[in-house]
Amino acid sequence: MKLNHLFQRTSKIDLFSLGEKRLAQLKAEGRYSCYRNTRATLQKLAAFVGGKPLPLGKVTPELMENFRDYLINTVGNSHNTVAENIKILSRFFDEAGVRNNPCKGAGLTRIQRPRSYLQEEELARMMALRLPKGSEMDVARDIFFTECRTGLRISDLLQLRWCDFDGQYIRLKMQKTRRPVEIPVSASVQKTLEKYHDLFSRPNSRIFPILDRVKDRTDEFSPLRRLIYGTSHVNMLIKRVASRAGITKRVSTHVARHTFATMLISKGASIYDVKELLGHQDVKVTQVYAHLLDGRKRELVELLEGGVRVI
Repeated sequence: MKLNHLFQRTSKIDLFSLGEKRLAQLKAEGRYSCYRNTRATLQKLAAFVGGKPLPLGKVTPELMENFRDYLINTVGNSHNTVAENIKILSRFFDEAGVRNNPCKGAGLTRIQRPRSYLQEEELARMMALRLPKGSEMDVARDIFFTECRTGLRISDLLQLRWCDFDGQYIRLKMQKTRRPVEIPVSASVQKTLEKYHDLFSRPNSRIFPILDRVKDRTDEFSPLRRLIYGTSHVNMLIKRVASRAGITKRVSTHVARHTFATMLISKGASIYDVKELLGHQDVKVTQVYAHLLDGRKRELVELLEGGVRVI
């Protein structure tokens, strides 16, 4: 739903009043992450203007530039956090049909940092650790390993049910994109998943028990809150496992997804192959791994030099 008609009435309308309508809209649509990020951005803007109303007519490019500087120098937000905050406000104005979007000159370009991933040897060290069978750290490690071998996001693995797995393939609709995917399962992943199958397993029960230990809430965002808590809990456990294995890199569940893509490309898979397995809708998203493919191309070309003498 667009808010154009509200903006077209008068420039005296308070931005924060419209913000409340936007938040109500996001809540009704069940878009928890967008709701949470938009609410946080509006709270920062409210603090910047001293809690006073902010008529739309007073939202100028200069004000947005000052707000950006406030986030950097006073709040101490990172470059990418500030870029995301300005982007949220810019989208807010665009969807509202505001002419001459005041955020356009204040925006920052996100810094693309190198994607962290594990080498095969590092993953092997994590898997070789002796952990109490069935302990939370053991379960978290199995989730991490499954992600390294399937490329599935943690949000999908935490909700993975036995009805999604037929012994050879995992078939599900991704939580983030709602895109259906079919992932072939290797023998090592089959063995990992079967550790959790017993006489009490039901088709609709979750394979990994992490979310079963998270209490339900009564609000409309309960399922998404549980996912966020479950993800945070697994990340905390994985950091402990990595530390015990002597790995100094910052390890998280998303590092497992990067590890999956990196290992595939290093073994010759194309960007398009990886795109399909990761469930990306646009190959541009997968292009962050292109530098790995460039290195692979050089290796292949240099193979032609073997046994050839230049006269």
